[in-house]
Amino acid sequence: MVNVTERAREKLRELLTSQSDDLSVGLRLDRVSTGELGIFPDREQADDQVIEHQGRALLLVGQGIAQTMGDTTIDCDESGPGPRLVIRKR
Repeated sequence: MVNVTERAREKLRELLTSQSDDLSVGLRLDRVSTGELGIFPDREQADDQVIEHQGRALLLVGQGIAQTMGDTTIDCDESGPGPRLVIRKR
């Protein structure tokens, strides 16, 4: 299961509100064309793990990605020049 810290939820909310004001859109965590993980606006699908924040679907993780990631935590690292999301195995 993918877990998201409160600090990461806040950063994801900021990103989502900067990209879309449509309440039916969340941020999807999925592989991008380079094979890396990316986050982009999308709508919820039937098999998604949905992480909510303040009553709104925030992060959408498809079943395939959730299984690949296993038991992980997404956090926000603010120690560098700018905040970045990090994924840690638990």
